[in-house]
Amino acid sequence: MDAQPAIPVEQDRPPATGWVDVKLPDFWASRWPGFDGVVWYRLSWQQAHVDTPVAALLDYLNMSGAIYLNGTLLHRDTQLAEPLSRAWNTPRYLLLPAALLRDGTNTLLVRVSGIAMYQAGLGPASLGPPAQMQTRFDAARWVRFDMQLASLAVNATLGCFFLAMWMMRRRESVYSWFAFTTLAWWAVGYNQIATSTWPFASTDAWEIANAIAFSVYCTAHTVFTLRFCERRWPRVERVLWLVVALTSAALICTPHPHVEDVRSVLFIAQACQFFAASLAFVVFAFRYGRAEHRILGYCVLVFVVAGLHDLLAVLTIVHDNTYYTALMSQVLVVGMALVLGRQFVANLHRIEGFNKDLKRSVDAARSELTRTLERQHELEIANARLGERLNLAHDLHDGLGGTLVSSIVALERTPADVPPQRFLSILKELRDDLRMIIDSAASQHYGETTLADQIAPLRHRLTRLLDAQGIECRWHPVGLEACTLPPAKSLEIMRVLQEALTNVFKHSRASHVDVEMHYSEQGLRMTVHDNGVGLAAHAAPVHHGTGMHSMRARVGRLGGTFDIQSSPGSTRITLHLPSLAA
Repeated sequence: MDAQPAIPVEQDRPPATGWVDVKLPDFWASRWPGFDGVVWYRLSWQQAHVDTPVAALLDYLNMSGAIYLNGTLLHRDTQLAEPLSRAWNTPRYLLLPAALLRDGTNTLLVRVSGIAMYQAGLGPASLGPPAQMQTRFDAARWVRFDMQLASLAVNATLGCFFLAMWMMRRRESVYSWFAFTTLAWWAVGYNQIATSTWPFASTDAWEIANAIAFSVYCTAHTVFTLRFCERRWPRVERVLWLVVALTSAALICTPHPHVEDVRSVLFIAQACQFFAASLAFVVFAFRYGRAEHRILGYCVLVFVVAGLHDLLAVLTIVHDNTYYTALMSQVLVVGMALVLGRQFVANLHRIEGFNKDLKRSVDAARSELTRTLERQHELEIANARLGERLNLAHDLHDGLGGTLVSSIVALERTPADVPPQRFLSILKELRDDLRMIIDSAASQHYGETTLADQIAPLRHRLTRLLDAQGIECRWHPVGLEACTLPPAKSLEIMRVLQEALTNVFKHSRASHVDVEMHYSEQGLRMTVHDNGVGLAAHAAPVHHGTGMHSMRARVGRLGGTFDIQSSPGSTRITLHLPSLAA
């Protein structure tokens, strides 16, 4: 079958004259530069018998059109005027009705509506047996539509998957750039299967949007390549994105007659950027990269070869309407996904190994901590026992010791005049003091008792002891009935009081002593004031005496303050326990 003359017209009916011979595939821009409109193509053949089934196959027509057999419409695209239907990549299979065929000459008219700058024209056309044409149509549709659709599905799936991975691991920026690159390529590849210019109002707007998407893809691919190679060039990246913004603005503002020139220049520049980044990555992968870099390098090489073919086709250096980048993008995208997945699995293995090491370290630390705590517990038990022994020693010193000392002093002064009853009294005092120590230690769980109740027996004994030595003891208790304390704290207070009064009749040579105990909201204040010779006349310094150290320690354990003021004729011991405030 030979293609017959074609002519550009601005009407819906084919012209009667003016036909010129063309060879398919035909792009009319070389013959009628700048013509945007309708061109009719006439294909004639001889049919011996109308009963012989015949089918027609048109690889493509650009941009949209209608097909007539012997003047009868067989097929028509939706839009034959702007915005044109985008049927440029759609093969057409037509089973020619026997009723429309004629014995002898038959004519197939193809009306093509197109724009010169976008390679307007008609692709290869064939006539033959239906089975043969159907097989060729299925193959052409598989390449031009089915594979393109599968490629878009793969791109969209992997792009969304790695976008979700990046949202879960924001530090892995390579995932985000891979997702962005893949989705940008999806926008570019959708041009292969789109059948309308929606959501744009014209073919120009669609082509400009597609060019901008390609520009975004090339720059995103470059940045992804840098991230994948573990490189960051912030200034270069900012310049690239600035160029994308400027070229996009330039495309949008360019009037129709110059769109093709601007688009071609920018397309070539962006394609060169893509090839440069891809080839630089291939060199890096095979010279310095790891195994995953080399795997991706092979995938990039395949895509680069397809891209070179498509670039030559766009520039009409190669007269081919089949574009392979959309098909080969699956190889590149799947390769990228496999490499990133391999890295992700390797990271998981490292994390699992780190977790195992961490678990072993934690177990070892836990064992060491357990041993340390056990040793610390043993030391605390030993320390508690020592503390109990020390407290017992202080209690014995301040209690039994004071009673023994006072008794010894009495015997030393008048050894011959002490009646037997006095010895019995001394033993009873020792018994009572020992009972006070034992009762205080054994009654901790009985709860709190008032300080007045606990101090009454001690007050009685100490007053009697001081009276026996000729020392007048005056007591001034205020508010002690409201002071409720645990037995242990009461014992501490009584020991301080007992030690202070013991020092009075041991060292002071006083004639009287005043004991003031005042309990209020500010706490407990206790004062022991005597009219003796003062601490300066004592044989031992006050700060080195066991009794004074014992009193200070007990007041410290109670959280209070301890003060001594002494001069000849007056000694005042004051303690304040604010922690016992009501």
